[in-house]
Amino acid sequence: MKLRDMMTLAFGSEQNKRVVWKRQLKRAALRYGFYHYTAHMVWKDQPFFASARERANGIAGIPDPRCFVLQSCLRSIGGLEGDVAECGVRQGRSALFMLTADLRKRDYHLFDSFAGLSEPSLEDRNGKGDLSWAAGDLRTDEAVARKHLADFDNVRFHVGWIPDTLSAVADRSFALVHIDVDLYEPTRDALDFFYGRTKQGGLIVCDDYGSAKCPGARKAFDEFFAERPEGVIEIPTGQAIVVKQ
Repeated sequence: MKLRDMMTLAFGSEQNKRVVWKRQLKRAALRYGFYHYTAHMVWKDQPFFASARERANGIAGIPDPRCFVLQSCLRSIGGLEGDVAECGVRQGRSALFMLTADLRKRDYHLFDSFAGLSEPSLEDRNGKGDLSWAAGDLRTDEAVARKHLADFDNVRFHVGWIPDTLSAVADRSFALVHIDVDLYEPTRDALDFFYGRTKQGGLIVCDDYGSAKCPGARKAFDEFFAERPEGVIEIPTGQAIVVKQ
């Protein structure tokens, strides 16, 4: 740390101290391979995000930037009819963010076994042949998710394994499908089912696409869309977005 910064931390104003600490944290993040969001980004201040974040305090699930991406995706298709499906609910955090930001009252169909992950397959091994997950990982309590979403009367829970539970919505069409199941087989099964039921202009979002811990999810998306006209948009949060043609 430079002497100037040390003097600021010792004798400077609170505002100048914050500037110094931000600069130091940014340098440390870059040194160790992390990314520091710049302070002038306004997404954290959007009212629909701030209100959802307050409600979601203490709920385990995906981090704030990914939740905002889901909110932004939904708000971009406010004029498109269709339901929302989420495969992989955990404690309901991502669903809460979506429900809070949606510009349209839609039916939300939430699919989860609440028994944790299914058995990984060979497709879920990384380049070294290792697995990041085991059957039962990420197990959670169905009652907890229901409690977190109890204020919303447009939520339908479908409890069980994918693809067994998907037939309950075979007659529905979807504006957005959020797939967060970590593994190859349930990701592929979800794509097989929901692709043809996603409306033109609708969105399919994969939470796990950019995660080194979830190579199977990425492989499932890449294989599936290699045979279709849509491209996969990968974003720095680790998510991927497909716009249905």
